[in-house]
Amino acid sequence: MFFFFFSVTALILFGVLILTAFMAFQVRHSNHSAKIKPRKEKASLCAVLGSGGHTTEMLELIKHFGDEFNERTYIIADTDTISEDKAIAHEKSRNNDKYCIERIPRAREVGQSYLTSIASTFHASVFAVKLIYRIRPDLVLLNGPGTCIPVALATAFFDMIRLIDTVIVYEESICRVKKLSLSGAILYYLGMVDCLIVQWPGLKRKYPRATYIHDLKKTQDDKKSD
Repeated sequence: MFFFFFSVTALILFGVLILTAFMAFQVRHSNHSAKIKPRKEKASLCAVLGSGGHTTEMLELIKHFGDEFNERTYIIADTDTISEDKAIAHEKSRNNDKYCIERIPRAREVGQSYLTSIASTFHASVFAVKLIYRIRPDLVLLNGPGTCIPVALATAFFDMIRLIDTVIVYEESICRVKKLSLSGAILYYLGMVDCLIVQWPGLKRKYPRATYIHDLKKTQDDKKSD
């Protein structure tokens, strides 16, 4: 009886601790969309690449980052045979050698059922936790592949327990016109990203906490004019 009471009490206390840490995480990151610029001269960037259009869109986004983000880590799924070559070609075009490519298990294969993907996502998250703890990025960029969920979970976990302080930015794919992708919806409803960028005004209306990309550009132009 005592063991049962002790176990239930410990479980409740653990739940309260996790909930408190999660709420503190959301409070700390509630205004990070205004702090995307790194807080130090040189910052490390971690980008998750996905096969197909995800990698093309991500590398197109990274082209616009300055020298303060020259330390880059690309995370790709272990079954992705295309993204690595694209990342290497991109870095060569910038004459940058301060980058590395890391692989983790794929969280969800194309066509894999949602039920079985729970186990594969957990498996990938174990690798992501080890990786994020080692590289401790200042900025994490995501844009849709299933691999980004374990990376986001690992990054948020270490931020919750205050081992790292990382800004997490998710840019939804331009092909998402009416609703967020599964990855985007998970991160949006869990409140695990500092800034979730959408590229269509209809998505902004449907997901009010998202940032419409044209509003972001307008803010940047206003700052330049000031």
